[in-house]
Amino acid sequence: MQTPKAGKKGAVRRPRRVAAAAATLMTCAVFVPSASAATPISSHFNACPFYSSETGNPTERPGSQDVRICSGEVPSYDGSKLDVDLTLPATGGSKHPLVVMLHGFGNNKHEWESRTHEGDQADKYHWNNKWFADHGYYVLNYTARGFRDDGPTEPYQPNTPAEQSGSVDLPNGTLRVKSRDIEIKDTQYLAALVAQAYRGVDPGQVAVTGGSYGGGESWVQASQATWNKDQQEFAGLPELKLQVAVPKYPWTDVAYALAPNGHPGGPSSRNADGRDVYDPLGNDLYESSQGRPDSDTGDGNPIGVPKASYITGLFARGNQQGVFEEGQATNTGTEGPINIPLWNTRLVGLGDPYGAGAFPTDPEDAIVKQARRGLTEYRSAYYQDEGWAAQENARKVAVFSIQGWTDDLFEAVESFRMFKYLKRRDPRWPVEVSLADVGHSRAQNKPAQWQRLNDRAWQWMQSQIQGSHEQETTVSSQVTTCANDNEPDQNDQAAEELTGPTPERLAQGSLTVAFAGGKTLTEVSGVDDDDSRATDPVLPNIGSALGGGGACRESTNRPAPTRYTAISEPLPNARTYVGLGHVSIPYIFGGKVGEVAARVWDVGPDGRTLLVTRGVYRIDAPGYDGLKGTLRVPLFGNHWRLKPGHKLRLDLQEVDEPTFRHTNSANTFDFPSAQLVLPTRQSGDQALGGTGG
Repeated sequence: MQTPKAGKKGAVRRPRRVAAAAATLMTCAVFVPSASAATPISSHFNACPFYSSETGNPTERPGSQDVRICSGEVPSYDGSKLDVDLTLPATGGSKHPLVVMLHGFGNNKHEWESRTHEGDQADKYHWNNKWFADHGYYVLNYTARGFRDDGPTEPYQPNTPAEQSGSVDLPNGTLRVKSRDIEIKDTQYLAALVAQAYRGVDPGQVAVTGGSYGGGESWVQASQATWNKDQQEFAGLPELKLQVAVPKYPWTDVAYALAPNGHPGGPSSRNADGRDVYDPLGNDLYESSQGRPDSDTGDGNPIGVPKASYITGLFARGNQQGVFEEGQATNTGTEGPINIPLWNTRLVGLGDPYGAGAFPTDPEDAIVKQARRGLTEYRSAYYQDEGWAAQENARKVAVFSIQGWTDDLFEAVESFRMFKYLKRRDPRWPVEVSLADVGHSRAQNKPAQWQRLNDRAWQWMQSQIQGSHEQETTVSSQVTTCANDNEPDQNDQAAEELTGPTPERLAQGSLTVAFAGGKTLTEVSGVDDDDSRATDPVLPNIGSALGGGGACRESTNRPAPTRYTAISEPLPNARTYVGLGHVSIPYIFGGKVGEVAARVWDVGPDGRTLLVTRGVYRIDAPGYDGLKGTLRVPLFGNHWRLKPGHKLRLDLQEVDEPTFRHTNSANTFDFPSAQLVLPTRQSGDQALGGTGG
């Protein structure tokens, strides 16, 4: 990990823990690193039994299919104890690669553990500790700092012991939401301890993978090709070379992922050698972001529209399964003290305006600025410019990023922006993106799609683990199909896959629908819309944010007079929508802050109406937006077959609750018409008409 430049990178808890936290703070006034006195990780393991592939329990008579797993409570670089499992390779040989598997938010070390190669037949299929161990890897699984460990939760998981407090160890063992200065160093430190104690680990063959929370970390880790370099806390530990990262349904800009602003980013011109040049006022919706990637504070675009239902659910999950950092830690890294619950209260609880309406004369308040900086510079791969620059003319970490078209938490743009950013640095950067109907709900997570994704990820891992290498790469996509579309040719095992050299070039043409007729929206437009609850990704799936979002979301088809609703002419022929797309709206705005939420539907001849995609844009005038002009609302995207005779429906509104937090500010958004633009696999530009109001 690189030493940060000067000035640069570097909750509500259960009542019974409050007294303990206060007492600990009284006795721990200073932060004392413990690395200089680090003991071998093996001395912290209670036992290393074999676990039966049939029962999942420890066995004294291991069979050929059983795996050996060591478990224990291991102090991290600052002494905070972490709940760790290490699976030993099942094959011989003098040197073995090491893979670190990072769990999702609210989960624990058991998430990626399995007693079979097949796991859950989907996300964990051929992607778990047994699979990697049987192919010669050491596998490190641990419960992230600040989370408890309630033990295995799935029948296919081995019954490895759960430490009593998991990885909650006050005052410093609190969850910081993957701070580069804290949790990122935990992973690197534990990996170095493993390489130190187990001479069979090849320090030059290291990989990292994880889903969601672990996927966001996997991307940040990928920005650091060499681990443990020039860090005082890691003295005496081996230096590791990260070769491969496989993030699954990750974030790369968590500020934008949790609160998308809809404002474009990316390049708007090219330099003499043909490379894109980043322009903070660029027009690339495939690289939309919170700020400029070279900004140390995440500045560039306004704070976006919070994904209220997801954030509320995640915050409740964090309080249930762990302890958020509330400014009590003595180890704060270079970021300084932070208070995660306070960020949540300010951004979601209180909402807009955030103080940037007349930026820079009306600057954001201190908490908003701290959250902006913390969620970008300290927690998001897109802003690790020093790390990516160091790789540009040297060895590059090979990244295979899996993203979901129908994932309403971490959208397709999360992988797209990094693909484009890295390819702008070097066209042969070894980064590949693969998309399907997977990830957080509303994704369906069908086993067939996951099995194809994991097989491709495994091939990538094996081809790069002995030394990552530059190459031409692609973006690939599997089609979304719906079991409830009433179509006789429905096939849940559909294997249609498209590839392109860039995210945009998955498509070769476009479908444009010009809707005649407009409306005046206000801050209450959409309050009467029953489809808002019907399409929310969280409400129908409480307790199952990942693991089958159910059938495709279906419209109630009830009237909602305050929203704008438009219907297209029937499609004369088949088109395949693949990519992001946008809604173009000429407007006059009255007010300071507003938001526009869009939904696109596929209306069948029988009237059944299925959600295809959605999007949102936050208007912040006059600092970031004019009081009149043309708005482009980017869509989350999809890979979806549009059939002859079907129509497209477009909804526009300011209130789309509970998915998005509504604005607090009175406003008017007046527009005479709207245009829907969808990229299509078929070449040529097809135009349709429609009416709305």
